[in-house]
Amino acid sequence: MQLQREKAAPQSVRTDLLAIPVRSGSARGPDLAALDRAVGGRLLDEARRRRHDIAKQGSVFVYQTHGDLPAEQIALIGVGGEGKGPPSAEAWRRFAGQAVDLARRSRCKTMALSVAQGATRASTIEAVAEGALLASYQVRGYKTAAKASELKTCSIVGASPSRAMAEAQERGRVLAEATCFARDLINEPAAVVTPAHLGKVAQSMKKEFGLRVRVLGLQDLKKLGMGAILGVGQGSIHEPRLIELVYSPARRAKLGPVALVGKGITFDSGGLSLKPPGNMEIQKRDMAGAAAVLGAMRAIAALKPPIEVRGYVASAENMPDGGAYRPGDVLHTYSGKTVEVLNTDAEGRLVLADALTWAAQGAGAAAPQCIVDLATLTGAVTVALGRSVAGVMGSDGALVRQLVDVGRETGEPMWELPLVEDYRPALDSPFADLKNIGDGTAGSIFGGLFLREFTGGLPWAHIDIAAVAYADKAQPYVPRGAVGWGVRSLCGLVERMARR
Repeated sequence: MQLQREKAAPQSVRTDLLAIPVRSGSARGPDLAALDRAVGGRLLDEARRRRHDIAKQGSVFVYQTHGDLPAEQIALIGVGGEGKGPPSAEAWRRFAGQAVDLARRSRCKTMALSVAQGATRASTIEAVAEGALLASYQVRGYKTAAKASELKTCSIVGASPSRAMAEAQERGRVLAEATCFARDLINEPAAVVTPAHLGKVAQSMKKEFGLRVRVLGLQDLKKLGMGAILGVGQGSIHEPRLIELVYSPARRAKLGPVALVGKGITFDSGGLSLKPPGNMEIQKRDMAGAAAVLGAMRAIAALKPPIEVRGYVASAENMPDGGAYRPGDVLHTYSGKTVEVLNTDAEGRLVLADALTWAAQGAGAAAPQCIVDLATLTGAVTVALGRSVAGVMGSDGALVRQLVDVGRETGEPMWELPLVEDYRPALDSPFADLKNIGDGTAGSIFGGLFLREFTGGLPWAHIDIAAVAYADKAQPYVPRGAVGWGVRSLCGLVERMARR
C-alpha cells in the first residue's frame, strides 16, 4: 500500500473510504461538522438514530454517501473522550489501523485518513503513518490461492504541508517497514529461517544500509570458546551463528555505543527436555528477539541518529538428536564461567550469555555505554503480565525507566520486574559456577538474574517478550501471527540516548 498526503479538505477528497477521528463534545472538530453539512445533516442524524456512540474509543460507524460527496463511504472512528486531553499516539495508530482493516474488508482500492484534529503535531502524522502501514501488512505465506489486498493507496488529509510533517510521515514509514521486516522473518517456517539464513539476511543489510556486518560460524565460535552457543546448537544439523551489525554515524555525538542483543533460537523443540506438542507448533517464533534487533538496525541505519549502535544476534536451533547437549552437562561460556544445564529448554539464556559477554567486551572495540537484550525467554512472564505487556528488568534503573517511557510512546508497553537479590543463591550449582534454572518459582526473574552474570557490570536491561511477540488473534494494527514487537521501542531508545 502506498502512503501519500493530500491537501484537499476531507469533504472534497475522492476516495472509496474516508475515515474521520471522532472525539466527544466540542472536541469533535470542524472536519466532522463540514462533512455533516455537506450531506444535509444526515450523517450525525443516522448515527443518533442507530444510538451509536461515535466518540467511544475504537467504535466504528460507516455511512454510505450515495453520491452526496466524492468519498463513497465515511467511517467515523472514536478516538476517546474530550476530558482526557488530545488523543495519544497509540489512539492515532489504532484509528489508522481500524480504518485500513475496514477498507480491506470492504475491498476498497483507495482510502483517506483525516488528521485535522492533530494536524499541528508531528507525532500524530508519524503515528497515523505507522498504524496504516502496520495494518496493511500481509503474511507472505504459502497459500496457493492467496490474493493480494485490493487496497493500493492511503492518503493522509488535513495535515500541515510543512517539512516537519513530511519528515514525521517518513519516520513512521521507516519504522513500520522495519517492523514488517521483522514480522516476515518470524512468520517464515523454521526450515527456511535457520541460523545461516539469519546470517545471510544480515549480510544483505551490509550493502543495502551501509552497516558493518560480521557473521561468526562454527569454527569461529569454537576458536573463541563460545561453549554456550555451541552447546545449544550441537543437536541440530543447522550450525549456530553469532551475528554482529554495526551502525556508525558520519557525525557522532560524544557518547559511547549502544548494544542491542537478540535471542535467535530459530526453532526450539526444548532439546532433550522436550516441549509438549501444543507448545512446540509455534516455536519458530523463538527468534523474535533477533528479528527485532535486525529490524531495528535496518531502521536505525535509515534514521541516522548521531550515536553508534551495535546489534548482536545469538542464533542456534535447539534440537534433540544423539549429539544434543544433556541435562547435567556443564558448558564453558565465553566469559569463562561454567554453567550446569539442568533443563535444555532453558536455552535462550545460554546463547545470550555468550552474546552478552561479546557485546560487553566490545567485540574487540570499546565497550558500549549500555546493553539491552530482547528474548522470548520465559512462559512465566505471560503468567505474570498477560499477553499485552512485556517484562523488563535490569541493573540500571534509569535505563529501565527509559524503556518503560519509550514503550508507552510506541504502543509497546513494558512493566518492570525486580531482580530479587535474595533469589540469586538458587542459581548456584555444586558442579559449576551457575545452574541455568532457578528453584521453579519466579521464572522470569531467575532468567534475568542469570543473564546479569554476563553483562560485565555495564548498565543493562533485559526485555522478556515471550508474551507479546506473537498474536493469537488480530488487533487494530497487528495481524494474527508475528507482531514485530520491539523494533520501534529499540529505535526510540536509541534516538532518546542520542539526544542526551
